[in-house]
Amino acid sequence: MERVVDIGRGFSVLQDTEGYLFTQDSVICANLLPAGSRDRLVDLGCGTGIMGVLALLKKGVRECVGVDADERACALARKNAERCGLSDRMSVVCRDVRGAAEELGRESFDKAVCNPPYFDFPDGTDGGRTAAAKREGNATLDDFIATAAACLRFGGDLTLVMRAERLTDALCALRAHSLEPKRLTVLFPRPDAKAGSFVVTARKGGKPGMSAEALYATDAEGRQTDRMKELYD
Repeated sequence: MERVVDIGRGFSVLQDTEGYLFTQDSVICANLLPAGSRDRLVDLGCGTGIMGVLALLKKGVRECVGVDADERACALARKNAERCGLSDRMSVVCRDVRGAAEELGRESFDKAVCNPPYFDFPDGTDGGRTAAAKREGNATLDDFIATAAACLRFGGDLTLVMRAERLTDALCALRAHSLEPKRLTVLFPRPDAKAGSFVVTARKGGKPGMSAEALYATDAEGRQTDRMKELYD
């Protein structure tokens, strides 16, 4: 089944209740994406297209190309682009991300964004398409990063969201593919909780040197923080 989700400013998108539902992590990642009106963006593992839609609506990127291996998700991503009046600036390619650079054009994008499967074990605990979206299958975290590196021009940026326990995996893979981590945001549900996830932006051919910050979803009283309000505005 499909349900409508309000994303603000009079726009809404469709979610597949039987598939993977996008989370706060995807929304935060899209809002932290350093992009503008001159940028051509590729969204690897785009799912139903939420990060591409937000990048087009809020960041004003020139064009977005989404890539996902799930045919149902790709169909919904196209419907969401049309629903938000973005069909002329957003396209979706249904395929495995591995080797996608050859089809899309090597070094033809200014920015890349990615919310890859969080877990590196082969078997999920919840089964079905939802589990497949959460765990690595044929394409691994390294595959997503390698494809992003191939798609990006020199000086282009990849912004990636991932579970906190895989920070080392991500940073090592980024450097291995000549993507230098430049900005790290660690996400906490509240001040007294462990980190849940992180967003990192890495630059192709960038010089060493990374800034880091903590982002708390709520304060000690459970109220949404000013920073979160700013991102969601």
